[in-house]
Amino acid sequence: MIFYFTGTGNSAWVAKSLGNILSENVIAVSDYMNGDTIVLPEFTLTSVERIGFVFPVHSWGIPPIMRKFIKQLRFNAYTGQTVFGIFTCGDECGYTKKMFLKLIHSKGWECRHVYSVQMPNNYMLLPGFDVDSKELEKQKIEKAKALLPKIIQAIRDDLPIKEYSKGSMSFLKSRMIYPLFCKFALNSRPFHATTACNACGICGKNCPTKTITVTDKPVWGNHCTQCLSCINRCPSRAIEYGKRTQKKSRYYFKTGNNLYITDEKLVGKIKIVGKIDLDALNQRTRPVKKSRKQAKMERMEQALKRKAAAAKKDNDNP
Repeated sequence: MIFYFTGTGNSAWVAKSLGNILSENVIAVSDYMNGDTIVLPEFTLTSVERIGFVFPVHSWGIPPIMRKFIKQLRFNAYTGQTVFGIFTCGDECGYTKKMFLKLIHSKGWECRHVYSVQMPNNYMLLPGFDVDSKELEKQKIEKAKALLPKIIQAIRDDLPIKEYSKGSMSFLKSRMIYPLFCKFALNSRPFHATTACNACGICGKNCPTKTITVTDKPVWGNHCTQCLSCINRCPSRAIEYGKRTQKKSRYYFKTGNNLYITDEKLVGKIKIVGKIDLDALNQRTRPVKKSRKQAKMERMEQALKRKAAAAKKDNDNP
């Protein structure tokens, strides 16, 4: 089972892509959230089930609501099943991996797979921050589509790969800025609706913490997690954050929830053109590793065969 948290759709797309190919249930964290309250059942695992967590990086760290969710999460019949984490980020993740592994190990779980996937940026609330240009947005999505099959294959084969963007000055970003973000930036008061609002209710419907209520206009409560779903998904562009966002663009993932590869790719020995062949990938078996001794013996055997063939040719042509 794969648990995901999303604001503008990046992490939802990654989680559902993995779920489709790995045949895992995909569960939205927001289904168990109501404001700051999380009510969780005990999840029962099968022996072959994987446990995955997919979420966006918030200010070079774990979104506080996701941290709280994992702390409360309980499994029945956990016997060492594969655990993995995938973080979507606009640029880099800092110490998010360290934070995640510490949290996972505190639960008594083992995790060998932690990856990051760069996706279009959706944050524009502070000065100096804005969403990506349309050209850069397209480039990031195409790179993500090329990267995901490699990550999926690594998880399927249980052979970890190095795909994590830590970035520079991680201590400053994750140990100093991130705590300040969690303490002071989760503030919904500057959010407001302009006269362009038609009370369609989409912001309230998409709010993962259900902190937005809509009557004549949306009203924000005290449980904002800064996912920015409301400001980015508003079809009338009627939501602003003070005056900071008035001249800034908006972004949410629009390409769909299926994983597509635009160029011809190779995943192991499976040729992929267009949509991934799920059946072929599901039927793929783990490659058998050969020892150095076995490989040496095979090379010697092949050399002897070549020499025997050459000797036979000499005998046939005196």
